[in-house]
Amino acid sequence: MKQLSIIYTIFLILVTDFCFAQKKLTWAQAIQVLHDNSITLKQSELREQISVNNVIIARGSIYPNLSFNANNQHTMGMVFDQFSGKLITGNQWSNYATGSLGTSFIVYQGGQKQNTLKAEKLNLELAALDTRRLTRELELQLLSLFTQTLINHDLWAAGKSQHLLSKQLLHQEEVLVEVGKRTLIDLSQAKAKLANDKLNVVSTKNAYELSLMKLKQLLEMEESEQIQPVPPQGFLAEQIQPNYRLEHDPYIRLLDKKIEIGALKIKMARSSYFPTISLNGNYGTNYSSQRLNLLSGAAIPFWDQFNQNRTLSGNVVISMPIFDGFRSKMNTKTAKINQQSLRYEKDKITRERKQMISQGTLEYLASQEELIAIDAAYEANKANYEAIKERYNVGKSSSIDLYKALTDFNISEFRSITSRYQVFYKKEMLVLLDK
Repeated sequence: MKQLSIIYTIFLILVTDFCFAQKKLTWAQAIQVLHDNSITLKQSELREQISVNNVIIARGSIYPNLSFNANNQHTMGMVFDQFSGKLITGNQWSNYATGSLGTSFIVYQGGQKQNTLKAEKLNLELAALDTRRLTRELELQLLSLFTQTLINHDLWAAGKSQHLLSKQLLHQEEVLVEVGKRTLIDLSQAKAKLANDKLNVVSTKNAYELSLMKLKQLLEMEESEQIQPVPPQGFLAEQIQPNYRLEHDPYIRLLDKKIEIGALKIKMARSSYFPTISLNGNYGTNYSSQRLNLLSGAAIPFWDQFNQNRTLSGNVVISMPIFDGFRSKMNTKTAKINQQSLRYEKDKITRERKQMISQGTLEYLASQEELIAIDAAYEANKANYEAIKERYNVGKSSSIDLYKALTDFNISEFRSITSRYQVFYKKEMLVLLDK
């Protein structure tokens, strides 16, 4: 007895650990896990950060450039000293040093730098919208998998209940056959029903495990992690009024931003027709060990040369394109063609989104009406099965009638489960599309 008690205790501990290790996952929690774990969304957020850097680079290109250069050179042998203006010969060392500070600033370039900055800001908005688009697509995939997993789980549970009922009916038939109240035909009907229900349990179990595996893969979860999707509560009682607005649709907004960028690309292509005006400035000094004092013949010290050899220069450069092999013309024409193509694409996507929302709304309303009809059929088939079962028990109905009524009842139960979750799926799909 003591050993049995220990075994029973260990069994309870294992069952309890399994139940607690299985994580309950609601629809809201599934969305949060998707946002936290999705590598695709994390990569999209990194692309947003790159776009931020590109905006900073484009803004910095408008500012003047500033650079510093320094050089120290030791030379032996013949060399022309450009600082002292003489040719140095013989085996002697010469030491040279230079230092300069330069700047350049593009005053005008047809507005290309300003338009580039505007384009990079739009690219930043584009990256954010692309993240939103990816989020919506992943959430819609998650909704489909989450709903299908719930359906498969409930179908599996219903299948097990039906299998248990078929086993009980088979046992009753076997007893009645032994006492001569049932025929072998009745027994074969019960065996066939049990075999079909067993096959259905295996099929629904496999379907549930497969959908659960796909769900964990989408959520970037470990295969060994145990989860159980939780059915939503009260979703049938909730009624929504779809209020879809195209201006909030990320697909349409993405195209709007691309069209704005296309307009800037046309301006940037045209900017190559205009001249480029730039300002350049330079301040520097130099030193040469071969530069001598004309009176004393001694080398002029480093710091004396540093002050004496200073130079300051500035210039204005104007560059005017005359002919570039029609490159600017073709680039402008191509940018206009791409712009028109984007407008056509927006019109096409707008029509598709309107059709999808209209169809989704009609399917949501139809799914509610269908569920009412299916539930009514379920209750009718249930009542019919109970009635025929009573008639069969008193010998007024055949086994064929009984198992046909039971099959109809089982089918209506499966349809009720599927239809109930289809209402949830259609409703949540409209909610996600309206975010």
